[in-house]
Amino acid sequence: MTDKLKTILMLGGSAVLLIVWDIYVYFSPETGDTISEVMLQGAGNHPVIPFVVGVVMGHLFWPQRK
Repeated sequence: MTDKLKTILMLGGSAVLLIVWDIYVYFSPETGDTISEVMLQGAGNHPVIPFVVGVVMGHLFWPQRK
């Protein structure tokens, strides 16, 4: 198994676990505990969070030319 395949499987598995967790907490009786609700609350209290997420996404997905 190549390192690239291991990385893809690890990212895919992490995404599936996060989705399953988000569905679980969505249907729990407590409110405000989904991933998006926690991120929105955190961004409201700390505006640097959306900036940092934007910088990371820009570095990951912006076309890199040599």
